[in-house]
Amino acid sequence: MIFFRILFTFVICFSITIANAQVPSDLSRVKASQITDTQLQQLLNQANARGLSPEQIEEDLIRRGLPTAELSELKLRIQQLQPVVSEAGQDVKTTSSVRRTALQKQKAYDTLNLLPSKPKLFGLEMFSNTQLSFEPDLRMPTPKNYIIGPDDELILHVYGMNMSQQNLKVSPEGTVNLRYAGVIPVNDLTIEAATSLFKSKLAKYYPGLKSGQTKLQLSLGNIRSIRVTLIGAINRPGTYTLPSLATLFNALYVSGGPAENGSFRHIELVRNSKVVATADLYDFLVKGDQTGNLRLEDNDVIRVPFARLLVTLNGELNRPGIFELKKTESLGDAIEFAGGFRSKAFQGRVTGNRYTNIGRSVIDVVGDSLNSFVPRNGDEYFIDSVINRYENRVVINGAVLKPGSYALDNGMTLKNLVDKAQGVKEDVYGGRAILVRTRADLTKEYLSVKLEPILSGREAGITLVKDDSIHVASIFDLKDTITVTINGAVRNPGVFRYEDSLSLKSLILKAGGYAENATAKGIEISRRKKDVDVTTAGSKIVELINIDENKDLANNSADFQLRPFDIITIKEDPFYKKQISVKISGEVLMPAVYTLQSREERLSSLIQRSGGLLYTANVKGAKLIRQRKGVVDTTEVLRLLKSLEKDTTKKSDSSIQRATRIVAIDLAYILSHPQTEDDITLEEGDELYIPRINNTVSIYGEVYKPVDIMYEKGKNMKDYLSDAGGATQMGKSSKAFVIYANGGAAKIKRTLGIFPSYPKIYPGSSIFVPQKPKRDGTFDAGKAGILVSAVTALVTAVALLTN
Repeated sequence: MIFFRILFTFVICFSITIANAQVPSDLSRVKASQITDTQLQQLLNQANARGLSPEQIEEDLIRRGLPTAELSELKLRIQQLQPVVSEAGQDVKTTSSVRRTALQKQKAYDTLNLLPSKPKLFGLEMFSNTQLSFEPDLRMPTPKNYIIGPDDELILHVYGMNMSQQNLKVSPEGTVNLRYAGVIPVNDLTIEAATSLFKSKLAKYYPGLKSGQTKLQLSLGNIRSIRVTLIGAINRPGTYTLPSLATLFNALYVSGGPAENGSFRHIELVRNSKVVATADLYDFLVKGDQTGNLRLEDNDVIRVPFARLLVTLNGELNRPGIFELKKTESLGDAIEFAGGFRSKAFQGRVTGNRYTNIGRSVIDVVGDSLNSFVPRNGDEYFIDSVINRYENRVVINGAVLKPGSYALDNGMTLKNLVDKAQGVKEDVYGGRAILVRTRADLTKEYLSVKLEPILSGREAGITLVKDDSIHVASIFDLKDTITVTINGAVRNPGVFRYEDSLSLKSLILKAGGYAENATAKGIEISRRKKDVDVTTAGSKIVELINIDENKDLANNSADFQLRPFDIITIKEDPFYKKQISVKISGEVLMPAVYTLQSREERLSSLIQRSGGLLYTANVKGAKLIRQRKGVVDTTEVLRLLKSLEKDTTKKSDSSIQRATRIVAIDLAYILSHPQTEDDITLEEGDELYIPRINNTVSIYGEVYKPVDIMYEKGKNMKDYLSDAGGATQMGKSSKAFVIYANGGAAKIKRTLGIFPSYPKIYPGSSIFVPQKPKRDGTFDAGKAGILVSAVTALVTAVALLTN
C-alpha cells in the first residue's frame, strides 16, 4: 500500500507539472491574471521561434478564445516581459536601464496598435524644430526708428573737415554727456531724432556741419536688455530678458510658442495696459508675411488666448492636420491652409463629423459650397480620393498594332478606334470581333461585330460608349499551336514550333546539329495516328518511322518532310565511348587523375598504376568516394565532411548527401585478392583516398573533454569515453557510435536488448556522442492521457497482486 500511495502521488504531480507547463489552448474562460509569467514567457519564446509578429501573437490569442477585456492587460504584461537591450546588445535588468529604454518600450507598445496616431496642430513644428531659430540679428544696421533707452551705448562719429568719435552711455535717467554740449536727454527718442538733436547742439562747435563739409553719424554700440512677459495659453509662460532688438517672434520662440490649445491667429501685444497690435502667425506660415513680427519694448506683455475654432482635416490634402480658423473664414480657407487638394482628391464632396450638445452628427459639404460653408469648433473633415473609374475610356486589344486604352470621343465608332490603334496586324481574323459592354448595373454584355466590312471601309461599325472593350482575334488564336519534338543526341533537344515544309534536317539544324556522340543511323520518328482502333486490344496508337541518314546536313542531300506533332529521337553511337577518369589521392607513390584502360578496370589495377602504397599508408582507412550525376569536386566534399566530424550539433549537408556517397572498402583484402568481387569496378568521377597512418582515436560530441587519444590495443569504446570525461547531461551515451577511417560506422549492440556489445576500435576511428533529442515543450493531452492510463493500470495490477 505504501508503494501504491507513492506511485499515485507521482502520477498526480507529473500530470499537474505537464498541465502547468504551457498556456492552455482554450482561453475562453481564462483571466489574464491566472496566466503565470513563466507560461507567458514560454508563449513568447515559441512565438519568436515561429517568427510571429506582435500582431500575429494577438490574433493567435483571440483565436484561442481570450476575452477582449483580458487582451489589453495581457498585452501590457507581454510588453513588460520583453527584455531591455543595452547599446552593447546584452540584456539589462537594472532600474536605471529600464528608465533609459522607456522610449523603446513605448514604440513596441505602439506596434500592438494600442495608441492611434494623432493629427498635428498646424504651426506647432515652427517652435519645436531645432533647425529653426528666431534669434535677433545683433549685427544688423541700426534701425532709424529704434527707440533709445537707459543702458544703450551710442557711438557718435564726426568726420570730414572735423573728426572725432564719442561713446555715449545712456544713463538710468535717459541722458548722455555730450562733449562740448553737456548733458542731453535722449530717452524715448529714435536714432533719427537723436541724430538731428546732436547735429543742432554741435553746430556751433563744428561750423562745417552747417555747410556740409563735416558729417555726423550716430549708431548703436552695445544695446540694452528689455524684459517681456508672456501669458496665456503658452508652453512656458513667464518673464524673459531679451535684447532690445527682439521681436514678437523672438519672444514666442524662447517661450516654446503657443500650446496645443493656444491661438496662432489672435496673439495680442499689450503695451502700457493697452492692446497695441494683434499678430496672426498664419500670415507668416502660409504667405511668409512678417507684418506681425513687431519689435518689442521694455515691459511689453504678450498674451496668447485660447483657440476658439479648431478643425481637423485629413485625407487627400498636401498638409493634413489641425487648423485654427477665424469666425469669418470658411472650410475653403481651411483647405488652403492645408496646402490644397492633392491630385487624386475627390473635390465634389467633403464629409465630416461634428460634435453636438448630445452626441455627434455627420457633415456633408458639396464641393461648390466649400467657400461659403462655415465650420464649427471641433469639426473633423475627410477628403476622399477619386473613384477608380475612367470617364472616357475604351479599350482595344488583340491583333492590332497599338493595343491599349484610348479616349472616347463624341460619336466615336469602331472604325475610328481601329484607326487610333494604327490598324490591324497581318494575322488578323477578319470574320468577327468581340465587344464587351458594361451595362448600367455593371453587368457585362457581349456583342458580336462583323469585322470585314469595317476593315474594307464599307462600314464605320458600332458607335462606342464608355468602358467598351474590343478584342480583335488573330488567326493563330483560333487554332492549336503546332509543334514538333526532338530528343536524344542533339545539342539543344526540346520542343520547336512547326512550320510548313519543315524537314528533318532543318529541325536538326534548329536543335544545334548532331551531338558528338550521335549517330544518324536508325533515327526514329513517332507520328500521331488519326485512325486508332480503340476497340481492339494492343492496337497501335502511333506510327513509327525509322530512317537511316548521314550527318551531312547540306540542302542538296535527301531529306524527310515532317508533320505536326512528330517526335524525333536521335540515337547515340554505341561504338563511341568517352574516356573515364578517376582520381587517387593520399599515401600513394604517384597520386593523380588516371584514365581507365577499360570499363572493367578495378581498384587493384589503379593502385598498381599509381606506383603502389607508401609505407605511411593507413590501409584500413582507405575509402572510395563515388560521385553521383552533377556533383562537385570531391576535395570540397572531404573538407565539409571533416568539419562535420568536429561538431555533432551540425547536420550533414543535404547537398553533399545528394552529390556523393562513401563506399566502405577493405583495401588490405582487395590487394591480397585482386580481381575478385570485393575488388570494385571503377566508375566515372570515383576518387580513392588513402589517408596517412593515424594512431589516435578522436572523441567528439557531447563529452566533457573532446580529445584525441593514442590508440591502445584492447581498449573498448567505454574506456575511451571515460578518458574524455564521459558523456555530459545533454549527451546520450547509449546512442554513441564509431566512424571508421574508411567511412564505415558501427553502433552499440545489445544482446537480448539488455547487455551492451561495444564495437571494435581501430587507429584513426572517431567516437561520437550525440545530443539527447530536444523536447518542444508542448503539452500533448493525448500522450499524457495514455501515460496516465498506463500508470493507473500498472498501479491497479500491483495493488491486486499485493492483495
